[in-house]
Amino acid sequence: MKKLVITLVTLLAAYHFSQAQLSYGARAGLNVSKISFTNDDFKTKFQPGFSIGLYGKYALNKAMAVQVETFFSREGTKEERVSSGTKGNINKSYVQIPLLFQYKFVKGLYAEAGPQFGILVASKEKYGNGNNNIKPYYKPVDIRVPIGVGYDLNDVVKGLSVDLRYSFSLSKINKIAVGGGNLKNQVIGLSAFYNIGQLFAK
Repeated sequence: MKKLVITLVTLLAAYHFSQAQLSYGARAGLNVSKISFTNDDFKTKFQPGFSIGLYGKYALNKAMAVQVETFFSREGTKEERVSSGTKGNINKSYVQIPLLFQYKFVKGLYAEAGPQFGILVASKEKYGNGNNNIKPYYKPVDIRVPIGVGYDLNDVVKGLSVDLRYSFSLSKINKIAVGGGNLKNQVIGLSAFYNIGQLFAK
């Protein structure tokens, strides 16, 4: 009986500790994105997009945490061919899965970085008078490195935090030759996170 009581107390303590260290919830944000071309006959510019999804965060200690996310992200670029003046844009949709290490410097303020895996859902190009599905030309996975800063807004709204993040492709995203040469993604995003788990905590 004594062993049973000790076991139950230990399990309850472990559960309470894990609940205190773990948070999860929803994330949503706005971004601007651009695809860089290596062909100098093309100019590209940032265009607006958005993201929406979920996150889970585990606090290793008071200063460090690990956060994993999964979210839908609308990205792309504005493009113009210098020699002809023809303009267009590329719209891409990804499911992004970043794994971020976070370090808190002072109360509320933290830095973050880590790998990110983007699964290509759709890719379309509107160029001149054409509107084409260009997904077959691109790799199904885009590996990036996001870096950013964030701030916990618990003093304003309990469970709310925001971050500003920049991510970039580590290698070209096209798997076959395209007019723009070798292409890479760049995204700057501003996102808000809300800890839904707190609503169920006692």
